[in-house]
Amino acid sequence: MLSQPHRMSRLTRHLGLAAELLAYGFWLFVDAMIALSGPMFWLVTPLAGASVAGLVLLRYRRGVDLLRLAAVVFGSSIAVTTASALVGLPSLSFTEQLALAIMTITVLRPAPLRTAIVLTLASAVAIVGSAYLRGDLIASNSGLTMLSALGWGGAVAIGLALREADTRRRTQLADVRTAERMELARELHDVVAHHVTGIVVAAQAAGVVARRSPDEVDRALAAIEHAGTDALAAMRRMVGVLRGQPGQDSAEGARTPGSDLAGIPVLVERFDPERSVVRLCTDPGFEHTLLPPGVAATAYRVVQEALTNVRRHAPEAATVEVEIRIREGDLLVSVRNDGVRAAPPTTPLGGTGGFGLAGMAERVAALDGRLTAGPVGPGVWAVAARLPLGALL
Repeated sequence: MLSQPHRMSRLTRHLGLAAELLAYGFWLFVDAMIALSGPMFWLVTPLAGASVAGLVLLRYRRGVDLLRLAAVVFGSSIAVTTASALVGLPSLSFTEQLALAIMTITVLRPAPLRTAIVLTLASAVAIVGSAYLRGDLIASNSGLTMLSALGWGGAVAIGLALREADTRRRTQLADVRTAERMELARELHDVVAHHVTGIVVAAQAAGVVARRSPDEVDRALAAIEHAGTDALAAMRRMVGVLRGQPGQDSAEGARTPGSDLAGIPVLVERFDPERSVVRLCTDPGFEHTLLPPGVAATAYRVVQEALTNVRRHAPEAATVEVEIRIREGDLLVSVRNDGVRAAPPTTPLGGTGGFGLAGMAERVAALDGRLTAGPVGPGVWAVAARLPLGALL
């Protein structure tokens, strides 16, 4: 079953396709009326326009190489313009002009810079050139060429605006991830100190044991070895995240020893001092559960971010449920709330809007966990994280 953001995305896509088809239909009708008012060979005009529009519509198919399709569309239009100029056939199509403009907007958004420049120039030749060389169907003057040039400029402007918006969002997401890694870097000292202190204590204990009970030295040395292994693993995971490298190391990082589960009741108390809205559901004694520092801190941050989003996007919520459980070797954290009028703009993992949950997704994924957020009922929103414990305990 599709989530609400996915349903909205598909609805928007279908509405866009419907509007495009209506626009093509209108201008194809105009092309046909103009063609029927002249000789029979003028009917090539609506046929050319329909052909180019059909090629442009292929971009809605999955797996289509958009850049190659754009090259075919612009190349076909330029070829028709060249042939029309050579034989003296007036065949300017308004449908084709619209399709070329839409193709220009479409490819400017995702294309690499050099490819975008080449395709933009090709679209200029196709759009403006067709108006200049194939415009005898209506009038042989520069006015039609000027209008086509303005249309091409408008299409380029729209494409560049969409491209800039995408670039800005990618930059913001990168900044969020970088800030998250910098926070991990600041806390690296605490992780190292935590483990190294354990090694030092174990070494001191081994010295005492060696003097008093030589037979127990092996056990003390095994404790030192275990603590050292944990320290190396923690530092390796942390460095993997800071370096941002793909693979196992970077997928196991983000273990900050900051706030832990014991701070969650205080967090809930600050959010709802009267305890009239928030209900905290946990296993008995959860605040004293021994967990890896990074797991506990990440769980705290997930709850913190979810409650912040409730305050921001569902201020009229009557019920907020914070649930923390340990099930089958995983720490399960969820925050559910009602009072959502529309999908909050903080949908994670590529959604639009804010970036708080994007940062949390970075932390959770670094612990080999999973973060989800989305509607679970009419007006009900949930943020849930599953953090594995077995490999880290």
